[in-house]
Amino acid sequence: MKIEITRRRIIFLILPVIAIALAVAVYPYIPWPIYSLDYYGTKMGFRVNLRDAKDVPVYPNEADVRSQIINQWVENVTIVFKPGTEQANAHYAVEVYEVVNKIAVAFSINFGYMPNFNVVNVTSYEGLKGKNYNPVIALVHPMYSNETSVRLDDYVIFISGKNSTDLKEQLRNFDIAVAKFLMVALDIKLNN
Repeated sequence: MKIEITRRRIIFLILPVIAIALAVAVYPYIPWPIYSLDYYGTKMGFRVNLRDAKDVPVYPNEADVRSQIINQWVENVTIVFKPGTEQANAHYAVEVYEVVNKIAVAFSINFGYMPNFNVVNVTSYEGLKGKNYNPVIALVHPMYSNETSVRLDDYVIFISGKNSTDLKEQLRNFDIAVAKFLMVALDIKLNN
């Protein structure tokens, strides 16, 4: 049996090879969403795509924020929040859970111990005081904030989500601010 090689058959044979080669070449550059990662052998899941959180501003800089929270001198971490509606308080609980679990893992891996965590509600974010052995993490709900950011001010780290008329967007802003804080604290870098 003789197979006749025509131009059409050559094209149909070469096209899949070109398509596969192109897919293999482009695949690493596609910015896939990142909802979990391996942190020194521990799988960590996040509530939001980390790529969405990477552009949240950090003041004064990421290194200063990281050094305040993840260092061997920390004995206690105090997390404060200003209570709001029932829904806002429930969202605080979710964010506190995220922060405590991931920071505890970081301490366990990096230093072999876990600091104590205290959660305190406050009437105001003014006058908060932290110390090098007891940093304060202030969770600022969008109803009290006009920006999405992570801000360090004298041993107090303010994690703020921007207010919006859309409740879903408010909560997303708060989620990405908390994710950015965790990325900074855990020294998570994204390639693209």
